[in-house]
Amino acid sequence: MREPNKGAGGQGAMGMAAFQALLEQYGAQPRRWPDDLRAPAQALLAHSVQARAEQHRAATLDAMLDRLDVPVISDERVARIVAGALADLPVPGLAPRRAPFTRRIAGLLGAWRPVWPRAAGLVACTAAGILVGAFTPVASTAVGGTGGEGAVSTATAASDLPSAMFTPSALESLFQ
Repeated sequence: MREPNKGAGGQGAMGMAAFQALLEQYGAQPRRWPDDLRAPAQALLAHSVQARAEQHRAATLDAMLDRLDVPVISDERVARIVAGALADLPVPGLAPRRAPFTRRIAGLLGAWRPVWPRAAGLVACTAAGILVGAFTPVASTAVGGTGGEGAVSTATAASDLPSAMFTPSALESLFQ
């Protein structure tokens, strides 16, 4: 909140900003205002239409706030909140207790339990596709013969994964 201060109008005069801060902090009732600010505020009220409008606005807000029920705060509720807040405070020299690593990993994996069957199926399909692609002989179409007919032959050399990995010309033969 802002601190009510004297305005630029001299030692005993109060400015509008200071008056608004006074209303925000203490309300519209002059009996709630500090003694040293009451006389300058009342002098401003006597001469300023804007100050009277601001006091009326603050009085309306005060009336609405006075109509609200006072919250019931039980001692048990206060004790429970304070105990919870104190339990969360770090104690100097005491390391926080953490769950063991295996329990944290089990909790992490347990959260993924609905996904495991689908992920295992995806891994199995991917592995099968790689194996079929790696060990299937490559068929190449050679143009030849009469009438533009092509002869289909299977490449026997460099058509499996080990020869593709260890023979330099094997990759070239796969794409011919």
